[in-house]
Amino acid sequence: MVLEYILDIPPLTRIIVISSIILSYATYVQYLKPSNLYLNYKLAFLESFQPWRTLTSILYFGELDLITVLRLFFFQSISSSLEQHTFPGFANYLYYLLLNFITITSIGLWLNEHSLTEYFVEALMYVWGRQNQERPLLFMFIIPVKAQYMVWFFILINIITGRSIQSNLIGAFIGHTYYYFAYIVPKLPCFKGIHLLSTPKFLVKLCRNLDRQNVVNQEEAQAFAF
Repeated sequence: MVLEYILDIPPLTRIIVISSIILSYATYVQYLKPSNLYLNYKLAFLESFQPWRTLTSILYFGELDLITVLRLFFFQSISSSLEQHTFPGFANYLYYLLLNFITITSIGLWLNEHSLTEYFVEALMYVWGRQNQERPLLFMFIIPVKAQYMVWFFILINIITGRSIQSNLIGAFIGHTYYYFAYIVPKLPCFKGIHLLSTPKFLVKLCRNLDRQNVVNQEEAQAFAF
């Protein structure tokens, strides 16, 4: 049952979620300190050369507790939907994630931010909300919120609770910028249907075998369940 559920998660989302769980567990058992995972320009590129911090600062959702588990579950739901429906194909979603990674890391370095997870989740949530505008969600399993308003709902919650909304706003800005150039610009008469952010052909060819392997894994999972 567990194996079936894991293999049901699209490959890139699965990698992100498992990596995040491993990082959270490593800090929970004190194998790693959170300070080893956060983005620090000097430690990442100058003094110690630890470039992996650019990735772990996005993947580390926090210490392994109920809140982190709920956040990961929420992220997994959004990311799976994007990977399966908005960006079908390994290459398409990988390219989208790379664009987010580069943008978020650049902004994080510019603002001297150490944890970039919220930026990442908010950026994905914005695009997901625009692609699933009328989809109803239950916040905390109680409050109904349409997907297109989820980003702004979280901003409102943070304002009410006195928390910073910087990551919400920047994440929404990153998501909106991508959405604008990917979906709005091609419809403008002057661009004549040109897609500025289409996945490079070399990446599609490179990932073609991974798409086939994913189909095989899904078939094996279904056979195992049967």
